Order: sequence, then structure tokens, then C-alpha cells
Amino acid sequence: MIHATHSDDREVQAQLCAYNNAFEELDLMFRWDARTYHGLASADSDYAKIAQYIESQCPHLLKAYSADFLCQAIVDRKNAVLEACRSNTVKNDDSARRARLWRSRNEESLGSSARA
Repeated sequence: MIHATHSDDREVQAQLCAYNNAFEELDLMFRWDARTYHGLASADSDYAKIAQYIESQCPHLLKAYSADFLCQAIVDRKNAVLEACRSNTVKNDDSARRARLWRSRNEESLGSSARA
């Protein structure tokens, strides 16, 4: 049996933070937790993970948007914040909350630098 290391867990948390931030920014009404993420582990790419999830959990979205469009939008947003999520030192298993906390911190710092 293979045990996950602390760095593996931190990477999963960073991925979840980035995905959930992307979902929130795109007003998608779903959030992933570690169980969901690990359930999609057989998918070989971000696109495949997202497509698999949407097809099984939110097929109604495919009536309004193409799978390619949704996957591209999510991956673009996810990748834009992934490094910041990786450097996030907040210890919290709720990655949707971490994403909101990360975004509010960045908005505060952007606001204070704009005022300076």
C-alpha cells in the first residue's frame, strides 16, 4: 500500500484551491474536495478530469456550453492561480474557503497598493 506524503497532500490541496477558485470565479456552482479529486485521478489531464466531472455530475451545463469551452475556461483560471495556491500557507482542509481567503488577501493587497 502506498501512503501519500505531506508534499503530496499539499499539492492536492493546492490543486483543489486552484480548481475551486476557478469554479468560483466562473460562477460554477460546484466545489471539489480531496475525495472528488482523487476520484478523478484516472483522468490523464486537467481537461479530462473536468470533462469527466461535468459529464457525470453537471451534464446540464453541456446544453449551454461545449465541453471544450468549459474545460478551457476552467483550466485557464486554475493555472492562473495555481502557484499562489501552492505558496499559500493557510492550513485548512476546506479548499473552497482557502480559495476565497487567498482571493480576499490578494484583493486587499491590490487595494492597498493602489491606494499607496
